[in-house]
Amino acid sequence: ATGALAYRDQRVERLVQTATGGASDRAIPLMLANGCAACHTIPGVPGAQGQVGPRLDATLSSRVYLAGVLPNDRQTMIRWLRSSREMVPHTAMPSTGISEQDARDIAAYLYALR
Repeated sequence: ATGALAYRDQRVERLVQTATGGASDRAIPLMLANGCAACHTIPGVPGAQGQVGPRLDATLSSRVYLAGVLPNDRQTMIRWLRSSREMVPHTAMPSTGISEQDARDIAAYLYALR
């Protein structure tokens, strides 16, 4: 079973990277540098036990909406990670202004969580 699970995880990783154009292995330092851990609980991210924003865990990919109003798809997620307040002005999530590639890398990590 371990081999099958590892294969599935690798397959999910490849699919997510293709879908987002990101590399999840670059995401953890980006999330730490941009303060994501202060507000969110994120598996695999040291110290990410925040209670302000939603848990960013395996349930993220199955959620219908981001911020309660935006469709949960890869392009919306990438844009949300960069400029959330332009999308939903009264959100507590700050507009990070990170690069599109950094947002793609973080999105790849978040959507690959299982």
